[in-house]
Amino acid sequence: MDHITSTEQKNHVILKYLINQQILVKMSHLNQSGMILKAASGSDEIILQLPETWDFSSKEPIFLSKVLARYIEIQCSFISQVTDNQIRLKVEKVAIAKKDRQSPRYPVTEEGFVNITNIVSSKTIIEANMFNIPTLVRVNFEEYEKKLNQNPNEFVSINTFKSGMDRIFEVVKRTQKILLLEDCNDPKSYNNADPNYIDYEDEIDDHLEAAIKKYREKKIASELVLPIIYTNELEEQIPIGYVWAQTKENKITKEYVNRVQTLMTEMVERIKDANLTKTENKFPVLDISFTGLKIKINDQSLIDTLPKQKGFLFDLFFKMQAPFRVFVTVAWWRKDDTGNLILGVEFSSKSRTYFEKQRFEQNIEIVKQIGSAA
Repeated sequence: MDHITSTEQKNHVILKYLINQQILVKMSHLNQSGMILKAASGSDEIILQLPETWDFSSKEPIFLSKVLARYIEIQCSFISQVTDNQIRLKVEKVAIAKKDRQSPRYPVTEEGFVNITNIVSSKTIIEANMFNIPTLVRVNFEEYEKKLNQNPNEFVSINTFKSGMDRIFEVVKRTQKILLLEDCNDPKSYNNADPNYIDYEDEIDDHLEAAIKKYREKKIASELVLPIIYTNELEEQIPIGYVWAQTKENKITKEYVNRVQTLMTEMVERIKDANLTKTENKFPVLDISFTGLKIKINDQSLIDTLPKQKGFLFDLFFKMQAPFRVFVTVAWWRKDDTGNLILGVEFSSKSRTYFEKQRFEQNIEIVKQIGSAA
């Protein structure tokens, strides 16, 4: 981004490119369209019109943005309310992308010519730091904890990582590796050369004797902390929880670890399957490029969930054509004046459009010609 600092240059950009134009307005989690009605010459103040009233009691910055040939973003601070739907803002910063769009967008002018359908998306966003544990995660954790808690001389717990936990859990979450102390009284157990396991002696530095003493006082013979890894739609590996096992008598072996890993893989697949939903409604594509789409969504469930997702899957239909099965990542979103979700998505490398490049480009050329004739 090129950053513009002088008041005169800021005014020039706003008056030339943004005055009386629909513009995206963002503040914290709020997204809405608006319009700059006035930019005072020689001043950093502007008047912004909004379709509905927002709460401006917070001191958070307000961002205005628009994509023309290049992306333009303005950071503002709230000054005062002018009317119910108009506010006075101070322009703090103006930034313009250094490069033009990677590929031009072509508006879909013939209604129904390009649609998406069969959207496969997540019902709940599963993240590494979940303040509220989704029901489907909690239920599966409880079920598999019962499966592992068969021996009265063993303690087994399945839970999510929380802040303020002992260092042992923080290390497992950070490294996404297994901690196994087969014999808590044997210093050799704290050293593990297997790359899938934590070398705990290295983690606790010179406190090995203190660690052994603590386990001896608690009469713990063996301990395991195994991370539960959830792979999301972008194939990012997220540590969502852990299996914690302690024994008083029997030693925890790598055979036991393998059994726990198999069960956790099974459990994660169950969570993923239960978390997916398919929406068969059709939604119009507003514009298209070689790299992405702009889509209008009017399904309330999808309006609530899609902006929170990093990516999802759907069928892309051109009129009278076989569909493209497409995986996309979410680039941006906003709501229009009637509450519909306007969503910008970028094709992922997993999308088949890259393998069917010629047919896809031919369809874009048709969209371009229809738009030129309109």
